[in-house]
Amino acid sequence: MILPMLKYSFIVFHKDYDRFLDQLGALGVVDVIERKGTNREEELSEDRREMGRIDAALEQLQRGKQPSADKKRHDPLDHDRIIHILERSEAIREEKKSLESRLEETANEMGRMEPWGDFSISDLEKLRPAGYEVRLFKCVASQFEKDWEEAYHLFHINEQDGKRFFVIIGKSGEEIVINADPVDPGEVPLSELFAEHQRLEKAMSELHSQEKEIAGEAVPLLAGYRAYLDDRMSFREVYLDTVSLSDDRLMVLEGWVPESSSGQLDRFLEDEEVVSLVSPPEEGETPPVELKNSKFSRLFEPISKLFDLPNYGELDLTPYFAPFFMIFFGFALGDAGYGVFFILFGAILKLRAKKEIKPFLSLVQVFGIATIVFGLLSGTFFGVNLIDSGYTISEYSITQYENNNVPAQVTGKLAGFEDQYFESREAFLENASKAVGPAALEQYETTLLRYADAGIPVISSFRHLMQDPLQMFYLAILIGGVQILFAIFVKILNITRRRGFKYALSTVGWLILIIAVIVKATGWLEGTVFTYTFYGLVGISGVLILLLNKPGAGIFQRIGIGIWDSYGMVTGFFGDLLSYIRLFALGISSAILGFVFNDISMELLNIPYIGWLLFLVLLIFGHTINLFMATLGGFIHPMRLTFVEFYKNAGFEGGGKKYQPFTINHSQNK
Repeated sequence: MILPMLKYSFIVFHKDYDRFLDQLGALGVVDVIERKGTNREEELSEDRREMGRIDAALEQLQRGKQPSADKKRHDPLDHDRIIHILERSEAIREEKKSLESRLEETANEMGRMEPWGDFSISDLEKLRPAGYEVRLFKCVASQFEKDWEEAYHLFHINEQDGKRFFVIIGKSGEEIVINADPVDPGEVPLSELFAEHQRLEKAMSELHSQEKEIAGEAVPLLAGYRAYLDDRMSFREVYLDTVSLSDDRLMVLEGWVPESSSGQLDRFLEDEEVVSLVSPPEEGETPPVELKNSKFSRLFEPISKLFDLPNYGELDLTPYFAPFFMIFFGFALGDAGYGVFFILFGAILKLRAKKEIKPFLSLVQVFGIATIVFGLLSGTFFGVNLIDSGYTISEYSITQYENNNVPAQVTGKLAGFEDQYFESREAFLENASKAVGPAALEQYETTLLRYADAGIPVISSFRHLMQDPLQMFYLAILIGGVQILFAIFVKILNITRRRGFKYALSTVGWLILIIAVIVKATGWLEGTVFTYTFYGLVGISGVLILLLNKPGAGIFQRIGIGIWDSYGMVTGFFGDLLSYIRLFALGISSAILGFVFNDISMELLNIPYIGWLLFLVLLIFGHTINLFMATLGGFIHPMRLTFVEFYKNAGFEGGGKKYQPFTINHSQNK
């Protein structure tokens, strides 16, 4: 739900304005209306730069484990001290960058020269007076040719990582023709490189120590100054949005306040020498948007905000898509075991999570509940196929069939394969069909499945509710159709809210037509009365779609608009409906992949001694990968169905501005 807003206009005497703003900011309910034509960025550029310096310093000093905060009290407005800390932290940061670069260069050079060992370049130069020089080469070991040893004075130095390192001593200026890469011997011996690297690491460690030394005092001081700067910037922004009248003696400020907070503001204004005017939003005005939903729907607000906020005049779709999103996620994962994991995972993390993180963990648990439901519906638990978990007609089964009005001739035929074990549902139903006939099987199939003993006894009571892949495919289409129809209904509400019911008549016609066609096509209602009712509904919807689609337009324009909308609606509806097949595809792929990992892991148990260990490693690794991939798909694809199919059919416009009240925490910013 979008909270209704009221527009407040304040007229304040200039001498009282700073105090008024200080108290108004402490109240924190007024979203100030931005005045056009102000050079906001230029006015606030200096504060923004200083804020950037503070943020960089805080990020730098807060890394890693920090020592106890300095217990001395420091004035957060001690600007000289703050500048000193900023300059010191920036100097350390720049020095660290320089050291990091030099460390990387030294490490690379050490890695390059390590295969050659420790030698001095001066040693290589000793042969030059005699007219000889030492050259370094490397090549892939398999490409080294024995002929090179005969053609040149070649000496092997090392072989490492599939490469061979060697030197050739030859006359100065002699051309050496081999398929190998020459290596620059460098100027610094390996021992000196190592010593330099240690020196740089020690210097880096000293800088880290210096950071920790100043962090105890600097972090709280900078954090306090940052809060002060934030208040000062907010204060200045409000001044930029203030209009001055009567030679700057009167200050006028306008802002939006949620209707639910207006009483609090009114009580504050009673004690102030301020003239205030209150009015509801007028046509053309764009109040900010503040959402307020039920505890359940509020969990899904971060998802809706990933797309866009609704504009002030339309419906907040969060409570309308929330149940569907939960269903879609559960459908896409489709494994009850993963659902149990989500619930336990969320519960454990909640024990130590921060307050602002707990709603996200609650959402994870909600997704877990949906995943359990659809996992049981599809018959999958950590990749185990619960549907095909063995079927046996026992004496208990026969008794239950008789108690549930299965004819004696049917139970008698079923008794013919009593205590016979069938591994899959398909095999069980195939044999039952042969025994009792297809007609009887179709009539009593649910009862036969319900009371057949299962290989996993705990699921016997509800295994008959589990659906095979084809039924899950149809279920995905059905859920998609329900959401699209619901979206069209929401669109009617949306249009009515924004413009009036007469502008929603065409959409009403489409809703009537689609429902009537579905009922007719599925044969849910039959008979002469329904036939005439159906044609009557088609006629009514035709009038609404073709003739009442645009109030105020000419008749031929309305017909043209209706025909064009009909083309888009028909093609779009079926295209949108088919998009929901992705839910079935994701669920079945997750189940298959889990089954494959289980199957391969079981094979590893045949390996002597370590088979059990390999079994556990692959099982955990495989299901971790499957869970990650399924979770990613289970979030992204429902989000696409929500933001594309549902939002489009619900007539979502978006573009709302977030409600951001003017808030300050200090009074030193005047």
